Order: sequence, then C-alpha cells, then structure tokens
Amino acid sequence: MPVESQTARDLIHSVFDLQRVLRCLVQERRSGDLGAAEAGVLRVIGEFGGRAVDLAEKLNVTAPVLSRQINELQERGLVARRPDPEDRRAQLLELTESGRAKLAEVEDARIAVLLEMLAGWEQSDAASCTDSIRRLTDTIRQAAHKPAVALATDHEQKENALAAR
Repeated sequence: MPVESQTARDLIHSVFDLQRVLRCLVQERRSGDLGAAEAGVLRVIGEFGGRAVDLAEKLNVTAPVLSRQINELQERGLVARRPDPEDRRAQLLELTESGRAKLAEVEDARIAVLLEMLAGWEQSDAASCTDSIRRLTDTIRQAAHKPAVALATDHEQKENALAAR
C-alpha cells in the first residue's frame, strides 16, 4: 500500500521537529568555537575530501556559501588545500591534523550527549531508527537528483496507478 498523504505530512513534521531539536541541542552544547554548519563541513571533508564543487553538492549548499566556510576553517588551521594532480587549476580539500582532532572532539561530544539521552533505548531500537533515517535520506537524495521531468512522470504514474484501483 502506498504512503498516504497524512503519513507523509506526519513524516515531514517529524523530520523538521528532529532537525530543530538537534540544531538547538548542538547550539546549546557546541564544542568550543565550532558551529553546526562548520562541523558539518569538516565531517564531509573528512569523509569524502576532494573538490569544493563536489562537496557543495553533497552538502546541498552553493559553492560561494561553502567557499566562505572553507576559508574560515582554513584560517583556523582545520582545512588545507592542495593542487589537484588531475587538474592543476582545481584544488582538493582535506582536513589538517588539527581539523581531524577538532572533528573527533565534536563527534565525541555529540555521541556522549546522545548516549545520555538514549539511556532508555535498546540497541535494536536505535539501529532500526538509524536504518529508517538512512533509507529516507537516500530516497530523498535520489529523488532530488532526478530531472524534474522524471519526477513529474513518477508522480503521474503513481497517481494513475491509484486511480486505476
């Protein structure tokens, strides 16, 4: 049975509520001088590295927004740029030792807070929740990268299938 409209609405509200709670928690308990956006940039650079344009796509931000954040992180010694061996005009981004240490500090602090908050949860519940969030994220990410025509066609096909029932 396809997802109903009210369920989709409830899911959207739940995701936004989760985002808001996490954002407030991170701001309240932020690790030193690093904000949530900067920590996110460090995480993506640490996980993927590479060219800024590719990282901007992964973060769903524009190149100028990411560029400002990278410049700030570079000035603080957390990110380094090096020439791309395949394209000398481009630069690759990577974390410095200080950047890796800062990212580990931020993530350790977040994990400690979340473990405290999930004290009443079972491991299987947390793993199931993680799987569901990953699946939702992957589904949305894949849909977001489809051309608009393909999205419209998918929607029309679903509506036609529902109408045929």
